[in-house]
Amino acid sequence: MRLERISSNQIKYSISFEELTCKGFLQEEMMKDTFIWDSLFDEMLDEASRIYELDTYGAVSIDIYSLTSKELVLILTIDEDDMKDTPAEGKKKYHPLNDHIIIIAFDDIEHCILLAKSLSQHNLGELQSSLYFFKSNYYLAIIKTCVKSEKLYGICEEYGNLVNTSIEYLEDYGKKIMNHNAIQTMDHYF
Repeated sequence: MRLERISSNQIKYSISFEELTCKGFLQEEMMKDTFIWDSLFDEMLDEASRIYELDTYGAVSIDIYSLTSKELVLILTIDEDDMKDTPAEGKKKYHPLNDHIIIIAFDDIEHCILLAKSLSQHNLGELQSSLYFFKSNYYLAIIKTCVKSEKLYGICEEYGNLVNTSIEYLEDYGKKIMNHNAIQTMDHYF
C-alpha cells in the first residue's frame, strides 16, 4: 500500500491486487459489501494516522479513484471540521512505536551529522544506528540499549524531529544509506 498526501484533508492510497489478495480479497468479492472492506479501511486510517501524524479524525469518506488491472486507487477525505492535526510545534508529544528504537527525521543531512557528533561527545556514539533516505528527508534509526531515554531524546530533539515512523516502514519504502553504525561513520568521516 502506497500513501500520498494530496491536500490537507485528502490522502491517496494505491493498493496492488496482489496486496489485496494477500489480505483475503477475491476478485468476485470486490464489489460486495463485506467485512474485509471494513478491515482494509481501518488499516488505511491507522496507516494515515501513523505516517501523517493525524491526532484524531471525525467523519471520513473513501472514494474509488481508479481501478486498473494492476491496482486499486482510493482517495480518503477527512472532514476538515472534525480533523485535528498534531498539536502546534513545541507541544508535539512523541510516543514511540517501539520502545527499543528511536527514529529522528532531518530535512538536511548536516543536522544529522551534527547529531552524530553530539552523541559521540556525550559518549553515546556506540549506539547501533542506521540512516535512511525517504521523500527528501533523512531518518536516523537508533536502537536504544541501556541508555536513559530522556537524555537521548533531549539530544536528538536539538537536531531533528522525533517521529512515529516504524523501522519496518523505512526498510520497505526508504533507501538505506548506512547500516548498523551510522553514528560512528558520520562522526568519523565528517
